[in-house]
Amino acid sequence: MTAAAKRPPKGRLLAVSLGVAAWVVATLVSAVQEQLFAAYHGRPQDWWPTLGYTAAVFSVWALLTPLVLKAAEAVHAAQLPRVAAAALWILGYPLFAALHVMIFVLLFWPIYGAQAPTAFAMAQPVLLANLDKAAFAYVALVAVAHWRRQFRARSEAAPSAEAAPAGEEGLWIRVSGGSHFLRFDEIDWIAAAGDYAEVHAGGRRLLTDRSLTALAAELPEAAFARIHRSAIIRLDRVREVQRLGRGDAKLLLRSGKTLRLSRRYRDRIAARLSF
Repeated sequence: MTAAAKRPPKGRLLAVSLGVAAWVVATLVSAVQEQLFAAYHGRPQDWWPTLGYTAAVFSVWALLTPLVLKAAEAVHAAQLPRVAAAALWILGYPLFAALHVMIFVLLFWPIYGAQAPTAFAMAQPVLLANLDKAAFAYVALVAVAHWRRQFRARSEAAPSAEAAPAGEEGLWIRVSGGSHFLRFDEIDWIAAAGDYAEVHAGGRRLLTDRSLTALAAELPEAAFARIHRSAIIRLDRVREVQRLGRGDAKLLLRSGKTLRLSRRYRDRIAARLSF
């Protein structure tokens, strides 16, 4: 079962409800702004057509919301240098603006395309007329993604109310139905699973609602290391290192599992694994 499928239904419903409410508010504010702007320039507009067009524009951005948030999460998770990350944020604006126009034309050509001879001819004026709305929507979604990540990190960093069993070192992880304590020496490796993480301990796989980055902060550095942006291993579980060339390698664990060692993390653990 995927991480998304494990997400509590009430949590999904609340997130969707808040998202819809936010886009409704954005639609109303934008429609009122257009009315005031048109009246100020002596070209008053009818309310309902203005509201309908604005609702159509933002409804497409509502459809794009999960995709933009997922892309923003991927940029954060990649842990790129600031310049590279900023370049991706900037590049995302024209890409998503163009995608918005394509979807808008496909959905609303029968309603708003009467004055254009072709759907392609409709695309250009729609793009130019909505550059401001596109910029607002894109920046707002990127900000929401950043805020959501920061909020999750603060929540995960909060000290657990549950104490570890006496004499044992490990971590509490929230799993479906409650919390589970894992000793550090039980953990073989941990994989990223979207916004979640999957802890592999012996023959068990525990899907937790905490991120890989949050779990990494609680693991002892002497025993664990990140080998890829989506995987952490316990070093004493490595049985063999197989070089792949160009800095990459494969790690064979005692369990028989094979994991990829990215060249980005190779130098950090090469000495620790003696290869």
